[in-house]
Amino acid sequence: MRPSGKLMTVDEATIAKAVDMLRQAADPDKIILFGSYARDQADPGSDLDLLVVESEVSDAAAEMVRLMRVLSPLRIPADVLVVSRQDYARWRDTPGHVFFEAAKEGRVLYEAA
Repeated sequence: MRPSGKLMTVDEATIAKAVDMLRQAADPDKIILFGSYARDQADPGSDLDLLVVESEVSDAAAEMVRLMRVLSPLRIPADVLVVSRQDYARWRDTPGHVFFEAAKEGRVLYEAA
């Protein structure tokens, strides 16, 4: 929600800023936008769904909380999922799994060289 209290969709510049902030905080392998924003179906009530693939993740829940805090200055509705490279590879081809959705319909916003 924006400071005015009016719900708005998140613009591309803000999404790019979120990706930059996550890159600096996590050094990820990949950042994928999925859900309504990736399908171009976002409305003012939609949140931003981001999947952050890291080389290794010891505590995914703690890392998700940490990265959501990193994005808090943007004041945007966002869900950040975190997964290790190995778990993403294991689950991305499994229908019904959120990683499958991200892999099939998501938009890769960042990929390490």
